[in-house]
Amino acid sequence: MTDEYSKRRRYPRIPSLNTVLVRSSGDADLEEFARTRTLGLGGCSFLSPAKIGLGEFLEILISVERQVARATARVVYENEAEQGRCEVGVEFIEISDEDRELIRVLFAPADDAGELKPQPW
Repeated sequence: MTDEYSKRRRYPRIPSLNTVLVRSSGDADLEEFARTRTLGLGGCSFLSPAKIGLGEFLEILISVERQVARATARVVYENEAEQGRCEVGVEFIEISDEDRELIRVLFAPADDAGELKPQPW
């Protein structure tokens, strides 16, 4: 993704490796564990063994500091990745305030401009 695309994001994303359980919300029989590559307050990306389908709705359970954040998400992109896998990007369609705050702990406090900054670990 280009820097220009990153600047247009409503919610910044940071590199973050979190265990995630992905389940289809529709008729597709999909349930898989993956690891996030990036994570933000509005979505995440993860590696999948195959394409899921643009626009597909998913239930996402993300492990964050020994707790689980739950969200309903929609697939917004699928890119070929290493070893024949697919990088899947999703936007959160529905997420509770509590679960969004759980994800927020991965970000440092906001700077003077209100921008979230990734923690340095």
